[in-house]
Amino acid sequence: MPRAARAGSDHPTLLDPPAAPGALPRTLAPMRPRLAEEGFNSPDHLFELKWDGIRALVSNDRSGLRIVDRNGGDLLPAVPELRTLQLPEGTLLDGEIIVCDSRGRPSYDLLVGHLAPKASKRGKGPLFVAFDLLYDDHRSLLGHTCEDRRERLRARGLAQKGLVVPEHLENDGEPFLDVVAEYELEGVVAKRRDGLYVPGTRSADWLKCLVSPRADVVIGGLVVDERRGARALLCGWMNENGALTYAGEAYVAPYLAEWVDAATRSFRTDGSPFLGPFPLRPGMVWLRPTLVAILDHEGVERGVLVDARFRALRFDGRMDDCRVEEPVEVPHYPPTGGLDRPRLVVMHSLPFSFD
Repeated sequence: MPRAARAGSDHPTLLDPPAAPGALPRTLAPMRPRLAEEGFNSPDHLFELKWDGIRALVSNDRSGLRIVDRNGGDLLPAVPELRTLQLPEGTLLDGEIIVCDSRGRPSYDLLVGHLAPKASKRGKGPLFVAFDLLYDDHRSLLGHTCEDRRERLRARGLAQKGLVVPEHLENDGEPFLDVVAEYELEGVVAKRRDGLYVPGTRSADWLKCLVSPRADVVIGGLVVDERRGARALLCGWMNENGALTYAGEAYVAPYLAEWVDAATRSFRTDGSPFLGPFPLRPGMVWLRPTLVAILDHEGVERGVLVDARFRALRFDGRMDDCRVEEPVEVPHYPPTGGLDRPRLVVMHSLPFSFD
């Protein structure tokens, strides 16, 4: 009788193997949060800072250190400063690459300047903020709870020059978001303690709570003034059929007008990329729907952005991610404390100094 079928055998079998080490995945799409309707408190969640950077996976195996973006693109040439990161073989981390201002606050504008072809050295960084441990000693932790992965990450002691492991807060998401607003940061991410890591999904197990509304949109055109450059973006959402629907205009600040015009000029085309007609006005030019912009706004009414302002081009943007987000209802619990603990978590998470 084969050993795998022998009754009462104490030997492991191929039918029911223990968790065994294996090769790290070469491609893995990160798990992403959905939008919460507001900040909230919950004993079932852990609360972390939302980092104003680009998503990245950092791993080390026999082939060496790898840093890839959420689309699988190699980021090491863009952030050569991170080549010196030391990770145990068989480790795969999820996190974000950031560049900070003089107060240690992450700044997407400084990051984009650093990653541009004519790289700017303004700001401190780049740094990798590791907020999840997906593989440890070649063993997958995707089926472990968020709380367990977080404890393992903290226990590994991976913090070093160029790598930050941030703090988290229990229970009190509302006061945490208030403190985050004081520091002029982007927001908070709430993660269910018992949530598993499901690659490639946008899950309600992770909820982003923003200080002010923000959206990713496809740029389908511009409103251009011949004297000052781009005055506004013509923005679009992707619908369920993969078509681009009009989402309104986004104001372009005068100091960015010439830059936006120049950055988009090679994408100009003759026809509208939007589904269906909408009112035309002088100065409109069409763009091939390729570029993704980050906007600040005051809300969405019937699929159209209200008082939208252009912030930056999304370095790793994907058109398919540019959709109207339906906020998720959140639980309502009273806070367990004041602002002191949230303020300490923010201060201990931000990289105010660099060794």
